[in-house]
Parts: sequence; structure tokens; C-alpha cells
Amino acid sequence: MAEVRTATSFCRFCHSCCPIVVTIEDGVATEVRGDVRNDFYGGYSCVKGRALPEQHASPERLLHSLKRQPDGSFVEVPVQQAIDEIASRLDDILSRHGPLAVAGYGGTYAQVHPATGPIQSAFMKAIGSPWGFTAMTIDQPGKAIAKGLHGIWMASPQGFDDADVGLIVGGNPLVSISGGLPNANPHRWLHRARARGFQLIVIDPRRTETAAKAALHLQPRPGHDIAIVASLIQTILEEGLHDHDFVSEETTGVELLAESVAPFTPERVAARADVSADDLRAAARLFAGGPRGTAVAGTGPNMSSAAGTLFEYLMLCLNTICGRWLRAGEPVWNPGTLIEPMPATAGAIPPVPAYGFGQKLGVRGLANTLAGPSTAALADQILTGGEGGRVRALISMGGNPVAAWPDQLKTIEALDALELLVHVDPFMSATARRAHYVIAPKLSLEMPSMTLLFDMLSAYAPGYGWNQPHAQYTPAVVDPPDGSDVIAEWEFFFRLAQKMNLSLQMRPIDMNGPTGESYPLSTEKLPSDDELFELLTRKSRVPLAEVKRHPHGALFPSDLVVSAKAPGWEHRLDLANARMLADLADVADDPAGDRASWASEEYPFRLVSRRMNSRYNSGGHTLRTLQGKDATNPAFVHPDDLAELGLEAGDLVQVRSVRASIPAVVQPDDALRRGLVSMTHAWGDAPDSDDEVRTRGGATARLSSVDDAYDPYSGQPVMSNIPVALRAMPPD
Repeated sequence: MAEVRTATSFCRFCHSCCPIVVTIEDGVATEVRGDVRNDFYGGYSCVKGRALPEQHASPERLLHSLKRQPDGSFVEVPVQQAIDEIASRLDDILSRHGPLAVAGYGGTYAQVHPATGPIQSAFMKAIGSPWGFTAMTIDQPGKAIAKGLHGIWMASPQGFDDADVGLIVGGNPLVSISGGLPNANPHRWLHRARARGFQLIVIDPRRTETAAKAALHLQPRPGHDIAIVASLIQTILEEGLHDHDFVSEETTGVELLAESVAPFTPERVAARADVSADDLRAAARLFAGGPRGTAVAGTGPNMSSAAGTLFEYLMLCLNTICGRWLRAGEPVWNPGTLIEPMPATAGAIPPVPAYGFGQKLGVRGLANTLAGPSTAALADQILTGGEGGRVRALISMGGNPVAAWPDQLKTIEALDALELLVHVDPFMSATARRAHYVIAPKLSLEMPSMTLLFDMLSAYAPGYGWNQPHAQYTPAVVDPPDGSDVIAEWEFFFRLAQKMNLSLQMRPIDMNGPTGESYPLSTEKLPSDDELFELLTRKSRVPLAEVKRHPHGALFPSDLVVSAKAPGWEHRLDLANARMLADLADVADDPAGDRASWASEEYPFRLVSRRMNSRYNSGGHTLRTLQGKDATNPAFVHPDDLAELGLEAGDLVQVRSVRASIPAVVQPDDALRRGLVSMTHAWGDAPDSDDEVRTRGGATARLSSVDDAYDPYSGQPVMSNIPVALRAMPPD
């Protein structure tokens, strides 16, 4: 008879950290469900989290590390042998080419264990390389860069629970569980908020699951988000709806901002974006009238115009002119729990250098930014290099660059050109198939964790994070499969440092990122997970031991209130950064709203990104019960467009841009504007798997180009709103 038990934990499929209860039979996880004993989440979980048992037990999961053979095949290799050989090859590359020849990349799954990022960063610093690339610079890098240009308010944005209004541009938090609504059970929160009078405005070319719940939904052509936000600011300033006292006392440049947005009248923008001028005015008045709330954006507008930094800067200006920041005496709604609490002061940190500093990249005039170096430039850095030479070795973890990085064809060329590609992946992904070593990692239920990283999401941007201070610790609830040889990502980097005789200085992450005091890590012996956790939470507001006393997770209230700024403090938020306003003038002169030189009548459709319940970036391809009939990456098209093209649901099509083409399976979606093709980003495979499109999908990254239209500060290219053509393919 099977031994059955249950264990509490929290899900780490994405960053929402939903508390879960895991059913375990004979040591194997067989079921995951939301933890109803956690009142904050109310038993919420999503289909991705409930698929964790299948992920852990998948027959496709790698249980041993692999080494590529000269003929391209792979053989299993003990993980310590792989580490020894990788260390030797890295030492050789460093001795021949120096530290700029080695780079690291971390995708969104690099957050599963809170020690992974700090130890990877410590490893890169120990070898002297500045090349720590992340998924942030291919997602929404404009958020971090714009904060540097605008300045930072030293207290939180206004919170969720007292919000009267919310504005979401190009985001769908009821599916992505991120941005615009609280991350803990956003469905329940929105239902209750609407009942008390909260009003939501959504701007999105698709009537998303979130837009369907909005009081006002504007459904524009894609690519006009900058003009739309500028129009909202124009109406608010022209009609005097802004927070006069806050703008007068805490900002500079409002007159220049008003001049710059003057061309973006509702009538002009309505004609450009194909929305109603009355709806634009209504959105501006509703948001400004609040009186409390937040404007937030998702990936769509950041990826769709090659000007994500300008867009996010305008979003900050919109929040600022409406005074959407906490004032002296107001309670701090989420000061964090497992992190060191930051002083909450009603004053501004002035603008700081936000881009163009540090080590220069060898392409497109790019350098480091507050979001990190541009991942979109890494392929060129591998292929051609620059002043510091080419990147010749890459350690990749937590993602799938072949599917996620823009310009898939150049990405593949670059990965194939590396002297050493080490890829940490539980499955044989398109990137793993190109690696010299594939390191098989532990999965989430096999490792302890804590919600430290999520504690800081509210500092990422307005409208992100929990609405109250929640925290949870989980031990490992199952062991790795019998006979396996898997390793935690942080341990891989630690053992690699041991073999290379490196000294590690781990810098805990706080609200400002990896700043402040660093701690030496002895590499004489392997630390335990909990020893690392204690180090990472050394200055936490609530001791980790107290959080551990609550196995279902808990709220940890705080009496912290915002303090007044120091006498004589004169720093202000900047509403008129010269570069941003110059870029805005360029947008005013471009009525088509396009930044891509390849837009033409030959490509009559626009490919836009979307979120789906069964997708999380490049993860979950192998979860067949999760994918069901949608195992592919469907190309959603308005039914009238399908009929006009003579296509039916399930037909194969070629989606072609000027850069390349991918196969796709069409499906109807009457929530889309006509003229759009909507597909999931970072989902799909390489060209050599195109004949398996019905089970693997096509990767939209293949349709983009990194060096045609890109943000000049972050290097982020156009990855959505891509002009494409559709052509029927013969039945398979």
C-alpha cells in the first residue's frame, strides 16, 4: 500500500509564489492544489502550478548532466566531472582572452532559488566579467532606465487596497498574474474592488481577460501606446486635472512637458490609433479623477515601438502629475518582510545615470544600463565583439535563449559559434541541443526556498507586487528521483568557483538591487541552503526563523509610515528629461507610429504578443496535460480575417516577416482587432523542428531583427507589432 502524505510549500513555476499543498505518494509528488489555509491567497493556484508533479516526473526530464560528443551526440556525465571539465575550459579561455570573453545569462526560471542570482553574480565578479545578462532587458528594460531619468520617489507608490482607479496598458494580469493588480489571487481582488467602486481602464488591441472586466477599454492599433499616454497627459494638463500641489512642490519641468505633449490632442491621436477621441478624454479624466490609483504597463507596449524607455518614462510622468505617490504620515502598505526595510521618505531622489555607463558593448553604441547590459546585443557580442573582444563562453540558466532572445536566426548562429556553451536545463530544449554541456538541475519541490525575491517586486515599478506584506518559507518537500544526479543552480556556480580557486563575495539583494554590504563565502565547504538563507536575510524586517513558524505562509503587518523629507531637501522628480522630450518630438512627427523600417504593404498584418494560462515564457513545453490541444503556439486571428484568407481553425500557415518566417496553426479570436496575428512570445522551437509545429509551435523570436529598429538606450528591438504576411501552407 502506498505511503501518502501532504506537505505545504509555495509554487515557483512563476514569481507569484502561490501557497500550495502537495500530495506525495511513496516520495513522489502526485498532486498540487492551492492552500486554503492561507487566507491571503484564498486557495488560489493556476493550471501551471498544478502541473508541477508532471514537470518533476516527466519522462523527458534530464536526471543526469550531458556532454556533447564530436559527432554532435550527447552522453551522460557525472555532474562533478562536468564541473571539473567546465572549470578547466573556462580557465583556458580566461587565460587566452581575458574576463570579457565569458558571459552569463539568467532567464525567468533563475528565480526558483533565492541564492542562485547572488551566487552567480559573485562568480561573475570573481572572474572579473561584467557580462551578467538577464531576461529583464528583453522584457521591460525601460522601467528601470526610466526611473533613473525621472528620479525616484523615496516612498512607495499608492497601494492597491485604497485605489479608486487603475490603468493598465498592454498587460493582462488576470492571466500573467503580474502588473496592475495584486499578485495574490488577482481575480478575487478585482471582484471585491469592483464591488466597492474601483474602476479599471485597459488599453490593449485585444479584449483580454482583464479588459473584459474594465470600466473602459480602448482597443487601438498596436504601436501607438506612446502617443496614447502622451494624449492622456495632454488632456490632464490642459484641463488642470493634475495634482497642482504635488507637481509644484516635488517636480520640475511640467511646462516643458506640457509643450511636448501639446501635439498629442485626443483628436490627432484618435486618428492615428483608431480609437475614439471621447474615450481618450474619458480615460484621462477617469484616471486623473481617481483620486488614488496607479498606471502600469505590460510587455506589449515595451516590445512594440523600439522606444520602451520613452514609453515607461511617460508612464512615470502620468503617475507623477496625478500625485500617485505616498505622502508623509501615510502607512507603507508593503515594506517587505524578508528584506531590510528601506526608509520611506516623502521626497525625491534626483535623476541618476541610467544608461551608457560601465563596460561598452561592441555593437550599436550600447553599454550598461540600470536594467543591465542588453541581452539583444549578446549574439553580436559573441559573433563580432568590440573593444574588449568577443564573448567565447556562455553559461546560460533559467531560460531558453533560442526561443526567447530576439532574432532567433542570429541567436542560433552565435550559440553555435561559442567555444563553450554551458546550459542548465531540466529538458533537452532547443538551446540545450546546442550546448557543449547540459547541466541537469533540481526542480522547485526538491529545494527549499523563501519569498525573498518577491518581497522586492513592489519596488520594481508602480502597480507590481503584493498588496500586503506576505512571506513564506518552504523546505524541500520531495527528494530528487532515485538514481539521479541533479544539482541546484547556486550549487553549480559554487562548486565551479571551488574548482577554479575563486573567492566569492555574496551581495544580498535589497530594494535597490544588489547593493550595499557583501559577505565573503568560504569555498572550503559547501554551505547548506538554510545557511545561505540566513545570510541573505541577515537584515530582514522579520527574522527568517519567525517566517518559518508559519508553514502555510502569513501576513507580517508593519506600523511603518512615510516620514517627512529632511529640512532643505530640494531634489525633485524630472518631468522634462531632454532626451525623452526629443524622442517624443520624433513620435509627434511620425503619424504612422511605426519605428520599423520594414513596415510596408507587403506585410499587411501585425504580429502582437499575448499571454495564455498554459504558458510562462519559455517554460512548460513538455507538460502535455497542461498544454492539451494547444501544445502548439497558435496564431490567433480575427474570424473575419480568416474567412477573407480562406482559412479555417487548425489550418497551417506561414507567418512571414522581412527577417524570416515560421509555421503556425491558426485559431480564431474575435477579441482581436482585425489585421492582427496574436501569438505567445518565447514559445516554440528552432527551424530544424518546424515539421513538428503542431506539438512544438513556432518561435516569434525568429521574425524579429536586433539591428533594424531598437531602443537606443536598452537595445531592446521591436518584438511585438511586427509587420507580417500570412500564407496558407499545404496540409501536413
